[in-house]
Amino acid sequence: MISIKHEATFYGANPYAAMPVVVATITLPRNTSEVKTILKQGCLRLHADFPEWCGAEPSQPQSVAEMVAQTAVQWTLGTLNEVRGFLHVAGAKATPEGARLWLGFHHPKVSLSALEMALKVVIDAGQSHTYDRRSVDAALASLWQLCRRHHPDYQARILMVAARAQNIPVLPFIAGSKYWQYGWGNRSRIFFESMSNADGHIGYQLQHSKILGKALFAALGFPTPQYLLVNNISELPKTAEAIGWPCVVKPLFSGCGKGVTAEIESLSALETAFSYARRYTSDSIMVEKFVPGTDHRLMVIDGKLTAAIRRKPSTVIGDGRSTIAQLLELVNSHRSDNLLKSGYLSRIESDNVLKQHLAKQNVNLDTVLEPDREITLRSNANLSTGGLCLDVTERLHPHVKQMAETIAKTMGMAALGLDYITADIEQSWQDSGALIEANATPGLDVMIVGGQDPLHIASAILGPIPARIPFQLIVTQQADIQNAEIWLNKQTRTKGFGWACNEKAAVDSMPLRVIQSEPWATVQALLRNKVVHHICVACTAEDIVLHGMPVDKVNHITLCCAESEWPDEWLQVLMKQSYTVERFSSWNEFENSQKNNRFQTSFSRGFDSPDYLPQITCYPSKPSTTAQRIHRFLKNGKVS
Repeated sequence: MISIKHEATFYGANPYAAMPVVVATITLPRNTSEVKTILKQGCLRLHADFPEWCGAEPSQPQSVAEMVAQTAVQWTLGTLNEVRGFLHVAGAKATPEGARLWLGFHHPKVSLSALEMALKVVIDAGQSHTYDRRSVDAALASLWQLCRRHHPDYQARILMVAARAQNIPVLPFIAGSKYWQYGWGNRSRIFFESMSNADGHIGYQLQHSKILGKALFAALGFPTPQYLLVNNISELPKTAEAIGWPCVVKPLFSGCGKGVTAEIESLSALETAFSYARRYTSDSIMVEKFVPGTDHRLMVIDGKLTAAIRRKPSTVIGDGRSTIAQLLELVNSHRSDNLLKSGYLSRIESDNVLKQHLAKQNVNLDTVLEPDREITLRSNANLSTGGLCLDVTERLHPHVKQMAETIAKTMGMAALGLDYITADIEQSWQDSGALIEANATPGLDVMIVGGQDPLHIASAILGPIPARIPFQLIVTQQADIQNAEIWLNKQTRTKGFGWACNEKAAVDSMPLRVIQSEPWATVQALLRNKVVHHICVACTAEDIVLHGMPVDKVNHITLCCAESEWPDEWLQVLMKQSYTVERFSSWNEFENSQKNNRFQTSFSRGFDSPDYLPQITCYPSKPSTTAQRIHRFLKNGKVS
């Protein structure tokens, strides 16, 4: 019914967007009114059933092919960003045969698979009278598993929001992993969630073990509660006798509050908590002295305390009519697996730990609470288990702030989250409070839920280092690409010069061995090298037309090829995505200009300059036909 053909995958700037996109075309059967009716009905159903992805129904008259294309790419972009993802580009336009679609990607095969699914859903929605959105749940679940493997998680997404606002380029550091790179070359930082390559390895080891972390606190002279390790449930009576009531149970090597039960006051509750913790680990389980007070997250970034967030367990308030189970369902109805939509608030699991916590308050899930009575749903306040957050940074006692900064600096951690319990955050730790553990990958969502500005937090985590480095692009004919490689290899530049050409790359005089897993792999290798200060890439016009520019923006482009090799739409891309463009009629002319010191590139201004305007310089001084057309484009937005 619909024929789809993958046309191109662009990895850099292209006529459709400055960022990577896949491009495909769709064709519909000719003169088949029944098919067109089915497809139109399918589009209208998707707009009705998925308004958060598809938006309102089209208001302007469209061909059926264009309606299908627009609906499909909007629906696809929504699915790709629903669980994980930070994509922004989706578009379509009519063609004589049907329509052309383009869609952003983190992984091209994932975006193409999602697009094919969207077209199938349009058909199913149009021809099935029993269709509803639940019928696509299984297909979506399968797609979202792919997204979880190849797309940035929500922590990376928070950083990407700041990177986009600051014009910082982002690329996967290792494909298929959770490691993302912000910035290029020597102006780059690699992040795993909120942890980066600016963090010390010893500090990471110390926080990774709850035992070593507590030993560190004690070694520095700061308070931390007493604990014992337990391997078997039979050890619990003696452990409880030694630690005392109440106590806390937690796995040794889990985060986000997984397996944690607090304020345990009986042996039966301790055994239940032990079994709950055992679900998350086969190692020893920690039984810790309970510290009365409220749980706080102290966030230190680059040695300075950035936020103090009080965490509290989720609660329900009675209305005299609803059971606790119904009130819990109401709380969870505002939360979903899409943490962005639910404001980073997690769903609360109705498990044995929750039921036992309710029993301590003499209620259960079937209890109807009297009006205005408030009860807590869990003993721990971790955001990942349904907790809430409140910013108390302004109330923080100076001693607590100094303690947090001392620990972060000693551990050598650029970003560190400390869990601290106290009855009064305005008191010194000497009077009230104890450190529980340290986190090298502290959730940025805790601060956002607490009321901190997401852009401010993410910018502080990224720091001042991530940025672009100078990037030159030389485009020549295929016959001269070997000459370009020889010329680049002979260049004597300052230390940190990286070049790529003809599927080869080098940094200074050291060649790189790059596996060509995808187009522009050599350029990606240079961008990832921390020692690279300046990049020059030589390629052919065919390379760019087939795969897009190697990156989204460059400082300088030198064209050394015939006019006939450049479609007008690609000339517009080059002008828009480069600070300066200059043209030579041939490679020989360019090389001769180098001998006469006529080729000079300045990087004093960048894309953030308020007076940024692409420029073109042509040799000889008489403008070429191509140059005239480009200047007309700058003047009136059209190229004749």
